[in-house]
Amino acid sequence: MRSEDEIRKKLQDEIDIYLTCPKFSVDEHAHNITMLAWVVDVSDQELSDMIRDAESAFS
Repeated sequence: MRSEDEIRKKLQDEIDIYLTCPKFSVDEHAHNITMLAWVVDVSDQELSDMIRDAESAFS
């Protein structure tokens, strides 16, 4: 079983991929993000903050 830290790392990786992926694969990565966030019980606000932070990193 993966640790919470490993799952959070995977979640962050998926967010980064989601922000740079081609349009045809957005739904797949959005689903992965949602499921990973659910597994580690990330709140909607925390997930929103993670995505916002990731967007800032690409700017």
